[in-house]
Amino acid sequence: MKPVAVAAFIAGAAIVVVLVLHAGIPVLIDALAALGLTGLLIIAVAHVPIMALLGTAWWIVGRGAGRPSLAHFIWARAVRDASAEALPFSQVGGYVIGARALVLSGASAEWAGTSTLLDLILELAAKVPYILAGLALLAWFRPRLSGVSAVIAMVICAAVIAGWLQQRSAGWMAGITARLFRHWPTLAKFHREASTAFREMTARRGAIRKSAFVHFLCWLLGAGETWLVFWLMHRSVPFAPALVIDSLVGALRAVSFFVPGALGIQEGGYVLLCGLFGLSPGAALALSLARRARDLLLAGFVLPSWQWAEGRALPGRFKS
Repeated sequence: MKPVAVAAFIAGAAIVVVLVLHAGIPVLIDALAALGLTGLLIIAVAHVPIMALLGTAWWIVGRGAGRPSLAHFIWARAVRDASAEALPFSQVGGYVIGARALVLSGASAEWAGTSTLLDLILELAAKVPYILAGLALLAWFRPRLSGVSAVIAMVICAAVIAGWLQQRSAGWMAGITARLFRHWPTLAKFHREASTAFREMTARRGAIRKSAFVHFLCWLLGAGETWLVFWLMHRSVPFAPALVIDSLVGALRAVSFFVPGALGIQEGGYVLLCGLFGLSPGAALALSLARRARDLLLAGFVLPSWQWAEGRALPGRFKS
């Protein structure tokens, strides 16, 4: 890991320790005991269809003649998430490993990298209305925080508009990129092929809309997962507050992409937001730990399959 990532990881671990001590270890143990091994298995199994839908959203924009099948995209997406959550990498490392998994499935490096970038853009774009919905519900449930919610919503909208305007006037960026790639012919070749792939993918407007919709559906199902975990812990939390908690913690994770596993950020976000709805810090930390345990459990099945695929690719690599 880079020094910044190491420092962020250490700081995050320190935050987790402080939060656990503040909540009280017995309280946290009681909340986790209420969930139990059966509850952990239930939330792990419940997450599998969401992983399949996320892989499907990627496949919708990345499919084509001679491209990997839907099953391969779902597997590559599972590898992406497992490596980002279970390995000591930032989320960016997960994107790279996910693209590599798609290459192992038969895609070219240009196509895999470009489809990963486009899928990430659409996933983030679908998160914007989800976060705005969470802020609107937060303002509804907690009127005293309506001003904060409005400010954050305006900042998000301004960022989206600025990004759109930048994308509309990106000709000068293309010129700078072209001059840069002239000095490195190999990268220039990659850039040309990746640009061609990107134009081909984005030309399918219907596929773009369908992929964004599937991603939005997955975000909503994430709120359902939060509700399910609380229900298994015998905490009565309606779906709307669960959506507020999940969407805003998701926003915190998005802006802390450089922190491996969002360690400390996720836990602090859960404690803060759950507290707004009368949930104890112990229950909030139990929710976070349950999700991390779920990710580790699924990664235990997914990551060995990635290593097996890498092992199969080694003989051909040495032969060439």
